[in-house]
Amino acid sequence: MILSRSATLTRRTRPLKAERRSDASAPREHTVTELRLLLIGSGTFALPSFAALAAANGINIVGVVTTAPRPAGRTGDLQRTPVALWAESAQLPLLEVERIRDTAVVAQIAALNAEVGLLADFGQIVPTALLSAPRHGILNLHPSLLPRHRGASPIPAAIIAGDSETGVCTIVMDAGLDTGALVRVDRIELHGDERAPALEELLADLAADTVEGTLRGWAAGSLTAVPQEGDGVSLAPRLRRSDGRIGAMTSAHAAWAAWRAYQPWPGVYVEIPGVIERLRLDLIDAPLPASDAANGSLSLDDEGRLLLHLPGGALPLRRVTPAGGREMDGVDLVRGRPEIAAAHARIAS
Repeated sequence: MILSRSATLTRRTRPLKAERRSDASAPREHTVTELRLLLIGSGTFALPSFAALAAANGINIVGVVTTAPRPAGRTGDLQRTPVALWAESAQLPLLEVERIRDTAVVAQIAALNAEVGLLADFGQIVPTALLSAPRHGILNLHPSLLPRHRGASPIPAAIIAGDSETGVCTIVMDAGLDTGALVRVDRIELHGDERAPALEELLADLAADTVEGTLRGWAAGSLTAVPQEGDGVSLAPRLRRSDGRIGAMTSAHAAWAAWRAYQPWPGVYVEIPGVIERLRLDLIDAPLPASDAANGSLSLDDEGRLLLHLPGGALPLRRVTPAGGREMDGVDLVRGRPEIAAAHARIAS
């Protein structure tokens, strides 16, 4: 059976249409007392669930696998993953790997003799040889309503698409890209003003609420998994810096969705030929009604706000950062660069 849970952004429950799915297999017969658990993850989405499991009685975390430190920022200093820092502070056995597909790494993980694995926000493809290393396989926490938004960026994808709901699916990992059978589905309602960081935090907490019971039920054989539906498949590929580019013909509502979705990275930006090579838009208000201003133009309104005029509306730009400069108020930018709001100035298409 698939357990489901509904919530809103304020964590109030609401009725949802029941899911009609058939069981993929009969319950497995196996009794687990102390659960030998393998954790695999890198990013912050994994932390609430991992912390909940570390605090649970009767769970023995035999290993935490995460990505090795990588260069970050302009300095290129090596940066460890949030999961690595957490595991070290929790004094858990930690394995930081360059490539989890390496034969030696697979052998090292298999030797931990875990009964079940849990993967969340890892960022590497897990090899088929490792999927069956734990006795009961590896479960994956994926923050979308599968089969919608399979891939690396499901949370931004839900915001960009204007979805009315999203959630967390617990699946049994297989060789495909987020194609595994569903063990549990948890849902939340979306209201159309969510920002990616806050939505990720909410979904992470939602997953953590039930992860212990799901893992125990799966390992004990009281939960079954059913295949994902064949309809409604969509992909959410890894984000690129260019995804954040806004052009003169990007609609105001699409630009606002991109700003909400692409935080903290890649962010959104415009190019103003002959004026500023790149202007990052750090803080944007919801679109105002469209005016007769040309698409792609910028102006100051009667309230002193810097507006970016796009099809369908105008975006108030509260905080911006010009290339090579510092973050500033949009109005301060125009004071220092009045040509930005000149009649001929337009952002690139």
